[in-house]
Amino acid sequence: MKKQELKISRFFDMLSEESKSLFLNKGQKMTVDSGTILFSEGEESQSIYLILSGLIRLSKLTADGKEFAVNLNQKDELVGESGLFNGLPLSVTATAIEDAVLMRYDRSVIEKLFEENGEMAVAYMKWSSIHNQSTQSKFRDLILCGKKGGLYSTLIRFSNSYGENHPDGVLINVNLTNHEIANYIGTTREGVNRMMSELKKDQIISYENNMIVIHDLNYLKEFLKCGDCPVEICTI
Repeated sequence: MKKQELKISRFFDMLSEESKSLFLNKGQKMTVDSGTILFSEGEESQSIYLILSGLIRLSKLTADGKEFAVNLNQKDELVGESGLFNGLPLSVTATAIEDAVLMRYDRSVIEKLFEENGEMAVAYMKWSSIHNQSTQSKFRDLILCGKKGGLYSTLIRFSNSYGENHPDGVLINVNLTNHEIANYIGTTREGVNRMMSELKKDQIISYENNMIVIHDLNYLKEFLKCGDCPVEICTI
């Protein structure tokens, strides 16, 4: 059972059943293998994708050519929207990190849908606003709280997005290596190894079948001085 439901933060779940059916009927269904790149940073935005299953990672390249992971999107979320309506180049690269099933929508199709269906347009605006606030808060945590704060923020966000009830806390039900975590906070794998070892030693986290179990979520939140940030904003 999911620890917290985040339906309000997912575009597709904001739609009525009638609008969901209409939206699905207007897309082109496609299946992609793990490792497939949907689009790359700097390209012109031509399409938007709705995730039906699988995980899509959004990332940027730093000035020195290192990958910085920005988001990990799941079922019922959109990807590719950042440059769709403003004519600017895409700011991220989208890569499937597991086999995925998607619905693809060309820009002209999306524009027509939004023009003819006010509910879809409003849902898109709400979702886009939540998505932007979430991204801003991630960078805020990283800038204000350093690498350790970035790690703690990332663990909290993964627990909100992929957390499940566990007898000893919260199980993050997605495989995360320390190298992958490092990509989310812009540091080295060795640095994450050290910080995760400290958390494990202090019994804040443990591992179960290579997945992270957080035993003391409040410890992480207290370090960040978390306020009453809505769970929809505090996601990965």
